[in-house]
Amino acid sequence: MSSFPHAPLALCAVFRGPSTCLHYRIPEGLAGTDLVGRRVLVPLGYREAVALVVALEESGLEESIRGTLKDIRAVVDEEALLPPDVLALCRWMSAYYFHPLPSVLEAVFPSNLLAHPHRRYRLTAEGRTALLQGPRGEPKTVGARDVESALLGRDALDVKDLETFPKGWKAHIKRLESLGWVTWDYAWPSLEPSTKREKVVVLREEPPEKRLSASPHLRRFVTVLRDSGGTCPLSDLRRQVSQASYWVRKLAAEGFIALEEREVLRESPMAQALEPSPPFELTPEQKAAMEAIEGVVVSPSFKPFVLYGVTGSGKTEIYLQLVEKTVALGRTALVLVPEIALSTQLEGLFRARFGETLTVWHSALASGVRDDQWRKMTSGRTAVILGVRSAVLSPVKNLGLIIVDEEHDSSYKQEERLRYHARDVAVMRARMTNIPVILGSATPSLQSFHHGRTGRYTLVTLFKRVEDRPLPHIHIVDMRRHRGPFRVISPELHKALEETLESDGQAMLFLNRRGFASFFLCRACGAVLQCPHCAVSLTYHQSLQGVLCHYCGHEEPVPGACPLCAKGVMIPFGFGTERVEEELRQKFPQVKTLRVDRDAMTCPAKLVRSLDAFRSRKAHVMVGTQMITKGHDFPHVTLVGVINADTSLQISDFRSGETTAQLLMQVAGRAGRGEKPGRVVIQTYNPHHYVIQAAATLDYGHFCEHELATRRTLQYPPFTRMARLLVTGPQQTPTAHAAAELGRIARETKAVLESQGMPLAVLGPAPAPLQKLKKRFRYNLYVKAWRAEDLQAFVEKILQGVSKAGGFEAVHVAVDRDPVSSL
Repeated sequence: MSSFPHAPLALCAVFRGPSTCLHYRIPEGLAGTDLVGRRVLVPLGYREAVALVVALEESGLEESIRGTLKDIRAVVDEEALLPPDVLALCRWMSAYYFHPLPSVLEAVFPSNLLAHPHRRYRLTAEGRTALLQGPRGEPKTVGARDVESALLGRDALDVKDLETFPKGWKAHIKRLESLGWVTWDYAWPSLEPSTKREKVVVLREEPPEKRLSASPHLRRFVTVLRDSGGTCPLSDLRRQVSQASYWVRKLAAEGFIALEEREVLRESPMAQALEPSPPFELTPEQKAAMEAIEGVVVSPSFKPFVLYGVTGSGKTEIYLQLVEKTVALGRTALVLVPEIALSTQLEGLFRARFGETLTVWHSALASGVRDDQWRKMTSGRTAVILGVRSAVLSPVKNLGLIIVDEEHDSSYKQEERLRYHARDVAVMRARMTNIPVILGSATPSLQSFHHGRTGRYTLVTLFKRVEDRPLPHIHIVDMRRHRGPFRVISPELHKALEETLESDGQAMLFLNRRGFASFFLCRACGAVLQCPHCAVSLTYHQSLQGVLCHYCGHEEPVPGACPLCAKGVMIPFGFGTERVEEELRQKFPQVKTLRVDRDAMTCPAKLVRSLDAFRSRKAHVMVGTQMITKGHDFPHVTLVGVINADTSLQISDFRSGETTAQLLMQVAGRAGRGEKPGRVVIQTYNPHHYVIQAAATLDYGHFCEHELATRRTLQYPPFTRMARLLVTGPQQTPTAHAAAELGRIARETKAVLESQGMPLAVLGPAPAPLQKLKKRFRYNLYVKAWRAEDLQAFVEKILQGVSKAGGFEAVHVAVDRDPVSSL
């Protein structure tokens, strides 16, 4: 134990432990060691826990007070797992998003690095000698005898093994330890990630030419080895050469080859099959965009760019060439995409350019692949990281550029626990590391568009498609005029599909609603089948022959009669992608159709196969949800059909207009990206709505100006800063009372802060649009400020008030800063 009253203390974030960081003393044997960013084992109550040292803090505490603190037990890592900028970023996220730092740090690491160690017992030399001498006369329990036998028979005995022994083993282990006959250490599963090894054939010397001429199989064997650079995996040789195993044994015995075993880094297997695309000549607009950005890449400094380019304008090629410049300068580039579906396409493009220096990071990777990608990333063997939301926290060193593709996408916002927005975190990480960040989109978020227009960010525009290809022609169909068999596919869309298929083109049909029917309704009493756990109707899925809740996963068969009145028959109403697929099969039975939604794409590998099949024209029509709306580049798609443009327009959220405009313009941009021009058919019941009219002209800039003027009048973001306080609980009345008490605390706090010159607003509380979700009742309270620092102080004061008030014991209060959804 350190006896110096001014010796530093270690501030530790305990994984899967308390929400606050704890202080621990640094043992004398570790004095002067830089522990920041390294995992340690610490005592926590009656157990031990894994923690990360987040800081060393000088302390002038008296020895009596320091004596109440506990020592760090052991250090896990030889060097820091997190670079200083990532650790600083996590501390900022904890404060900004009002979330415990230990939980933020847990989001950085793969789960295997959070694993707890197990004690591992071994006999000392003295103990082995004593036990081998035989019985000592004292009575022993069955557990004690089994422990001694196991210790003699094994090098080490894990505590997990001991727990299976009969009663008496624990006391006997302690007795042997007190005698000095047993010692223990820790087994850290996290330090032993899974690895893959393969046998490799190495060509040492080629057999004589005369011998090669005499055997075609031997010549083929040597040729494959030579073409592989003298080294080839044995499995590849067996696939390419007949009788390969025979020649391996024979040539190895003669010394011509050697058979070695090497560790293999497993790569992501999810890249789409794309044609090789070397860098092409940039258009004048692309060159201007490159010139505006590349100077800051070469001489790094913090500068955020909004790359606003229409669909098909070549933003991806700009990304690739900027990343190439970054890598050539010896730095690392981080590229974020909102969904795995987009990462599979970009993975194909980036792997063609950057080969094995590319690291892919998302949750769909198998555990072994994730282990290898993590090692590759942290060891400095990667030049480019491509990943989804969580990749923004990648512990990579020497970062030189961050790119956020489709920056407007709501998938960048995590809606549970740590409610962070990866785009905003990327901007803050770029600021902390003093590097440029590029926010790219054909439909930028209003926040980014506003920052670009006001000069806070640098706005770079691309208004023309590559090769001056025209934007698609938009046709609006007023669905109020269609009934009966035409309510899913209108005559106009049906005709456009016929013409497209006759000309050997491809079509994409978009409907942001899954399932076959939206709900079941009783014609007698009007009851709708509801989820018992959520305040939503159940969606009918024909493939399941049942109804399903898309929020909690509850599933049940369709009842024969109404469960409420027991008289009426339940009738399906509304429709989703499954119904659209069925309609297409009836109208175009000879046409191969693919459905891309969460129900059909049950795993990423299936998604990749489907996208590859569509790209290779094995299918001619793709039906899907918003998974198909952005980023995809299919050159033979000449028609896009929007089945119902109104699904997101009437959601009770101030961003519904922005979301709908982005969806419609993004999906419209999938048409006409090849040599043939494209067209878009938009079916709507609100043809004169300003959002629909904006989509008809594909003038996103004009829409943004209109929407920003409305937001300014109503004082919504980006002109104010907002946070949502979500109160949830298992029972409705206590949850409602807690929400009311939260509102009272918020208004009292508002009055105090406003007296100090801080303008604030409180909205609510009110039941959330989804009042019940996963068996919990939900209430929203919104707070608003005109400066970020005022909002920070306001929410902190409210949370302090909640911690002191009663009535919150049975509920949970979560803070959602910069919310993107009110549901």
